[in-house]
Formats: sequence, C-alpha cells, structure tokens
Amino acid sequence: MENASKALLIAGAILLAILIIAIGMFIFTSAQSQVNDALTDMSSQQIEAFNSNFSSYDASQVGSQVKSLLGRLIANGNTYTEEPAKVPTVVFTDKTGDPDKGGDGKVSDTCTDKSFGKIAYTNSDASQMNNYINALGKARNFISTKHKYYVEFGYTETGLISSVVIYYVPPTSSSEK
Repeated sequence: MENASKALLIAGAILLAILIIAIGMFIFTSAQSQVNDALTDMSSQQIEAFNSNFSSYDASQVGSQVKSLLGRLIANGNTYTEEPAKVPTVVFTDKTGDPDKGGDGKVSDTCTDKSFGKIAYTNSDASQMNNYINALGKARNFISTKHKYYVEFGYTETGLISSVVIYYVPPTSSSEK
C-alpha cells in the first residue's frame, strides 16, 4: 500500500510537471507570435521609410526634379550594393500625353532619342553596380530641366519599390520646346 501511494504521488508529480511544461509552451508560443507580429510591423515601417525616399517624385515632374530623383537612386545604389532587391530598375520611355494635361498617358511603342531604355541591377556584383550608377549618371546629365517628365513606380508583393518608370512627355505646344 505504501508503494502504491508513492507511485500515485510520483504519477501526480509527473502529470503536474507535464501540465507546467504545457502552460510554459503555450505562453512561449503566444509570446513568439507577438514578437513575429512586431517584426512584421517593423518590416512594414522599414519599407515605408525606404519608399518615402522616392514617393514624392510620383506623377508629373519637371526635369530638375527627375535629376534629383536620379541622384537619390544613385545614392540608393551605393547604399544597397549587397541588397539588389532594394535597388529599383529604372526604365526611360516616351508617353503619348501627360495625364495631368488631359492626355491618355499610354506608353508609346518606340522610344525617342531621349530614351535610355532599361537600367537594372540584379545581383550583388560590384561591376554591375558601377554600370548601373554610371548609366543613371549619364541619364541624369541628359535630362533637360526645361522638359516635363512623368514618373511612376512599380512595387513588389511586400510593397517595396521595385521599378521606376520615367516617361518623357513631349511638349504640346511650340512654346514649350
């Protein structure tokens, strides 16, 4: 009988220990999900901070603003050499009309001589980053401050800016040329 009561006490202690471990695991799992949610929010805040460097350039811009945007893209390329996802692809093309002036805003099939085409950086290769930065520098030097441009952004699934499309908007009257 004495052995049976000791066995019951040991079994009770084991069950109590299992219960305490289960409660501890539940608390740990709950805390872990809270930490993951906080990290996700932090990531969203980081994406928002990254995008805010460029979002003010969205829509119709004069050439000096586009030059400023390209300067920011060059600085961004120097900062994120090892993180290609944070280096947006830049595309230059023509547009058939500025939506701010009532145009249809469709991309034309061909680019004019004001087009540099697509400037992209896809991997962590220093020489490719130099090519990317040099191409942006050449484009920046070519942009005319008196012309109008239209800037649009493409985004990844997470909301990070992945591409910048810069449309040259041809002048609508002879006084703008």
